[in-house]
Amino acid sequence: MDLTYYLKNNLIIDNTKELSSSKLFLKTSQNAKYSANIKDYITPKELLNSLNLKTKFIGITGTNGKTTTAFVLGFLLRSLGYSVAVQGTEGLFFNGEEKEKKTLTTPPIFTTIKRAFKYKPDFFIMEVSSHAIVQNRIEGIDFSAKILTSFSQDHLDFHKSMDEYKKVKELFFKDETIKILKGKLLSQNEVEIDGYRFRVNSKNLYVLEKPIVNEISMAGEFNKMNFSLALKTAQLLTKEDLEKLKEIIKRFSGVPGRMEIVSKNPLIIVDFAHTPDGIEKVLKAVEGKKIVVFGAGGNRDGNKRHLMGKAADKYADYIILTEDNPRCEEKKKICLDIASGIKNTPFDIILDRKEAVKKALEIAKEKNMVLFLLGKGDEKYIEYCNNKIRYNDKEFVKRLVGGF
Repeated sequence: MDLTYYLKNNLIIDNTKELSSSKLFLKTSQNAKYSANIKDYITPKELLNSLNLKTKFIGITGTNGKTTTAFVLGFLLRSLGYSVAVQGTEGLFFNGEEKEKKTLTTPPIFTTIKRAFKYKPDFFIMEVSSHAIVQNRIEGIDFSAKILTSFSQDHLDFHKSMDEYKKVKELFFKDETIKILKGKLLSQNEVEIDGYRFRVNSKNLYVLEKPIVNEISMAGEFNKMNFSLALKTAQLLTKEDLEKLKEIIKRFSGVPGRMEIVSKNPLIIVDFAHTPDGIEKVLKAVEGKKIVVFGAGGNRDGNKRHLMGKAADKYADYIILTEDNPRCEEKKKICLDIASGIKNTPFDIILDRKEAVKKALEIAKEKNMVLFLLGKGDEKYIEYCNNKIRYNDKEFVKRLVGGF
């Protein structure tokens, strides 16, 4: 059956409430429990095969670094003349232009298929979250390449333990797809990544123990590895010369909300870092005295909070704890959880993020410190229990700096 006509005319649905005699039902891992009695259906694999897309899918997973790696890889491939879609934390981009706002890092599989069908890119680069692997929001996709950027504590509210979290990531690398990992090769199918041993399929496995590029447009040693993973992937998929790709990458201007310099006097950096490892890497990346503003998401992994405080305690000279996306959790409790990891560094708790940023800016100017605004990156809102309030770190601090 040629399903192109059905998809073009919105006659394929994945919601049982919308089912009718004129429509085809797409049965997925996510809706299977609601559709047990539906006998006539198609699967994501069948739909993708019928559409006969020439698109090559690239999946990027990892605790930190997914978005930067995706944007760098997208830039490389576009610069070589390919059409490219990038889907992830920042939304959907086609050939560098934003087409849809951010929702989930990895949306339901039907959304991904519809996007691939609409834009028909040569390459579809997608961030793949650990939640998406567990919930199989990538079912039916034959990836041309898979990348693992990093591994550290996050999402333990969902995975319950680091071992379970690691096993989920390992699942993504069990097949014979081209695999590009940051780490150290221990044996034919075992790789050490950030201190953890991963068992992966040795077929088409490429492990980068150190960066293969040093001249990049973004701060941070860790970003050299993100750029390197993108470079190696582009080289493997296009067969282009590595030196040519290194020259192209020099033109890459950066990723919104990732080690983004929003003011030079004082030096202010906005980043999405929201894990202990992420905070440590960002703060280590810049010389000088540092003041950092951050919080932690509510109703999420609470066990990482004191470790976030510990990371900031190690590298910052002053800390201001504030709201991130508190959701339905008390802001002060979240901040106190983080504060339990701070032993030596002076800190304040200012629950209103705008007030926290104002105070931090005053201190940064007075004491000639580098100001880091962490956790929200390029997010355009603060999420509370029942609503979202528009707010963006970069926009807000630029207004403040302009007012001085």
